[in-house]
Amino acid sequence: MANLRVLLADADSQLRTLAQRVLTQQGYFVVPAADGSEALTLLQNNSLDVIVAAIDLPKYDGIQILRAAREKNHPLPVILLANSENIAPAANGVRIGAFDYLVKPLDDLSQLAILIERAATQTPAPHAELGIATPGISNALAPLEKPTNLLAILTQKHDLNILLDEYAIELARATRAAHTFVLLPHTDGQLHLTASHGFTAPVEVGRAYTAMQGEDFAVRIASARSLKWLKTEHDGANHFTLGIPLLFQQRVMGIAIAHETAPTETFSSAALGVVQDLSHQVALGIELARLTARAARLEPLDPVTGLFSRDQFLEIADRDFRRAWRFDQTMCAIVMDVDDFGNLHLTLGPQETDRVMRRVATVVREHVRKVDAVGRLNPHTIGYSLWMAKKEHGMTVAERLRMLVAEIQVNTLDETWQVTASFGVAAYRGAISSVFELFSVADQALRAAKRAGGNRIEGV
Repeated sequence: MANLRVLLADADSQLRTLAQRVLTQQGYFVVPAADGSEALTLLQNNSLDVIVAAIDLPKYDGIQILRAAREKNHPLPVILLANSENIAPAANGVRIGAFDYLVKPLDDLSQLAILIERAATQTPAPHAELGIATPGISNALAPLEKPTNLLAILTQKHDLNILLDEYAIELARATRAAHTFVLLPHTDGQLHLTASHGFTAPVEVGRAYTAMQGEDFAVRIASARSLKWLKTEHDGANHFTLGIPLLFQQRVMGIAIAHETAPTETFSSAALGVVQDLSHQVALGIELARLTARAARLEPLDPVTGLFSRDQFLEIADRDFRRAWRFDQTMCAIVMDVDDFGNLHLTLGPQETDRVMRRVATVVREHVRKVDAVGRLNPHTIGYSLWMAKKEHGMTVAERLRMLVAEIQVNTLDETWQVTASFGVAAYRGAISSVFELFSVADQALRAAKRAGGNRIEGV
């Protein structure tokens, strides 16, 4: 939403400068302030749409800015900026009317831009301090006016991790929580932390989860298959934690925990309904992602290159390995990796990089035998299973492919990009007990070729 006027109040001059540049590029008009006094003056004397204010502003802090913004005739949405020491005040700010908060450092300022746009389109709720009875005003926690459509995120971006991260943020908003956790079951039978919100560093997530005895609480939620509250007392104050089972057809797809929420008595049935709606969406999203992954495993061909997908290729290679082991025959594995793929991707972008990989795949298919299997192991790596081949044959094939790949050139606006690849070759011998071990040996040879400068072959 272009032309939004945003008050950006933070004592960090570098953050103000960087954020102002990024937001201006996206069409926002940014009014900077270095302290709370300046922010209040700008708030009174300017027509603004959104306020972004740090909790730890000098002179007047972010909560005081929030109160001033809420007391205007047309209350303004406020986004609070916190650091690891003042997450709890920021969460409390959301309880008393802030739109949301972000934790510094802001590694991705696009997230701030998204929050600003969302805040500008949502009408602030009436002013009410939680925990304080106010005549004529309900003290119940108001539900979000426009809960995010989480399934739309999954549909557009096809990434479960993005869905879970967004859910953790939305759950924090819906419950006014300082921290949220999302746990998914893994093949070891345990619940693993998969997403979280309200932390400045990943290491803090595990510590906080362990400190609140979240594992036992999560197990109780999974057993009950219903919302559960946990009330604890610390430093003379009550602390509330809400656990939510992520259910799909009565199957527990995961567990969500909102820690340091608003008090239980402030949750209206409508507010809890929003929490359950978000949780139903994410449970369905987890099931859709699971089915999509299963379908991808069943799909024999990689959609970009037309080569065998990773799972199909390894299944074929394993069959060849078992045959070689049983009949004492030869077999050779080759792992090929496109050199400097990261810079290639950054320079050309995803679509052009896919075209490069398709050209590499075409070269591969045209210059290996029909009895040999070729598959895409990851975005920049291709594997070969050469049936009835010794190391010498594998080295010859790799050298031929290396020279052919080196003929591929990509023209950019600034230069011509020369595509090259490195190869690791490993021959089957008695000491190797599985196809996975064989390709692990080939991968070690590939790493040696990379360390030697790339565009070369190493064999074992």
